[in-house]
Amino acid sequence: MKGKKRVVLSVVASAAILASVMVSSPTSGADFQVNFNGVKSLENASLAKPVSSGEASFLVDTENINIPKGIQKKLEAVSKNNELYIVQFTGPISEEERKGLESLGVSILDYIPDYAFIVQYSGATKNISSLHSVENVQPFLPLYKIDPALLTKGASQLVQAVILNTKHENKNMKFNGLDEIVQYAANNEVLYISPKPEYELMNDVARGIVKADVAQNNYGLYGQGQVVAVADTGLDTGRNDSSMHEAFRGKITALYALGRTNNANDPNGHGTHVAGSVLGNALNKGMAPQANLVFQSIMDSSGGLGGLPSNLNTLFSQAWNAGARIHTNSWGAPVNGAYTANSRQVDEYVRNNDMTVLFAAGNEGPNSGTISAPGTAKNAITVGATENYRPSFGSIADNPNHIAQFSSRGATRDGRIKPDVTAPGTFILSARSSLAPDSSFWANYNSKYAYMGGTSMATPIVAGNVAQLREHFIKNRGITPKPSLIKAALIAGATDVGLGYPSGDQGWGRVTLDKSLNVAYVNEATALTTGQKATYSFQTQAGKPLKISLVWTDAPGSTTASYTLVNDLDLVITAPNGQKYVGNDFSYPYDNNWDGRNNVENVFINAPQSGTYTIEVQAYNVPSGPQCFSLAIVH
Repeated sequence: MKGKKRVVLSVVASAAILASVMVSSPTSGADFQVNFNGVKSLENASLAKPVSSGEASFLVDTENINIPKGIQKKLEAVSKNNELYIVQFTGPISEEERKGLESLGVSILDYIPDYAFIVQYSGATKNISSLHSVENVQPFLPLYKIDPALLTKGASQLVQAVILNTKHENKNMKFNGLDEIVQYAANNEVLYISPKPEYELMNDVARGIVKADVAQNNYGLYGQGQVVAVADTGLDTGRNDSSMHEAFRGKITALYALGRTNNANDPNGHGTHVAGSVLGNALNKGMAPQANLVFQSIMDSSGGLGGLPSNLNTLFSQAWNAGARIHTNSWGAPVNGAYTANSRQVDEYVRNNDMTVLFAAGNEGPNSGTISAPGTAKNAITVGATENYRPSFGSIADNPNHIAQFSSRGATRDGRIKPDVTAPGTFILSARSSLAPDSSFWANYNSKYAYMGGTSMATPIVAGNVAQLREHFIKNRGITPKPSLIKAALIAGATDVGLGYPSGDQGWGRVTLDKSLNVAYVNEATALTTGQKATYSFQTQAGKPLKISLVWTDAPGSTTASYTLVNDLDLVITAPNGQKYVGNDFSYPYDNNWDGRNNVENVFINAPQSGTYTIEVQAYNVPSGPQCFSLAIVH
């Protein structure tokens, strides 16, 4: 069916700062100190993003959709009892302006770039229009509530859809054609209607490539004390007893059967292999072999992923309640980079809970714009695949600096940089389910282990690295790292595989864990509102590359907006000689191409000067704040 979304496993089928932080390097013994210099008004900044005019931009405005005239008229009609409006401000929205809006009894539902809110209000709109900095108030039309993919449906075509209401709750519904969808969209309680995803399968050297072995051998980091959740097809026999695969015995904190009643076994093989890469602890060990496992079997009786709830917050909450603080997912919907309801749910959960969530980028490569959802979520760590180094298997695994051909590429539909990082994803050796046939694997090793490939296999490798990194921060740094710091440290430590930045193929590079362990950092110690800046300073030495990563856990974006960034922070670096760099501007003069799309901003300087560098984190527009952030610095 044209326009139907599939959610699939990311495996390729075998047939085809704290105010001041002191960081000591165990190898060089050098100290690296970052000093916090306080929060000030952005008005005093010597370089700041120019304030631009803008207006609310919706996804339907940017898609080339031919809508029948009769339908167009209905989509632009305003019901007599309408309570949903678009409130357009003249520029970046301050806390005072937001509170002024709320003081009228207005319920703010979503932020729409640029400078607008979708609101629910039963009073006279002139009350809103009279507020300072409000430019206009317009009805939120049914046109903006419908995913453009649904506007291509026939008059009598049966459509399965997901309804997002004004309480941001999901409900699955069936519609008999576009007319029914349009009629339903006029409801005051409807915020967005999108196609329902159809869940189906997508079909020890890697440890050295990502430096997990260095983390184990030099730092003693094996994931001890960490609990990782895996949502996948099943886990070997599905029983937490002596029949379970040797790699997981004594490591299972919880085992849930969500897709088949009281049955969490794995006749597919995908879930067992993924879990083994994260934390298997037997002959062939995973990245974090001393971590514990929460496994959520989501495969249904027909082999699909029917065990996934319509609201992913339910999935994550179950794992959280069982003790997991890392959640890895090797499945997704091939939606060509779209930001979906599931993407929004991921962003919502990570923002409200200190859980690091990972998703596979997908196997829709090598074309650009092919990131799968929910890997399009801003707050997820989205993982693409590089080649492993097993040259005996041929050209698909003979160069760790090559992006695997199948790996989905960015950018997302709204222009954000994804994947975030990459890791080996071809001919990965991991645990084999005793119930899976040979056809499930790329190649056999023995009765207990086998080779598979895909971004499905790259993602759990990074999840295991996250467990090691989180253990390091807790055990050796004395802090519990926020998801934004974990992500920033992975990005700052990543290795360019030769593609440069920004890159929709490699994201910010291949994970290199030993570098990520040696970061100076800020762990969401400060929160900013519109017009503020936080300043830091540190000393550098010439001859050592400098990488600075800013990450913030953004508010959920609107699925109806043309782009999804809500809170817009900017990274500004000043060198000892006064040279300035702004985040994600990698072209000379490095200080005039401001980013307004990503919640990850980087400045990478290959040949820094010796002396004092200054970091400014500037809050250009924070309509849903205040906004915390993390920094990670590698030097």
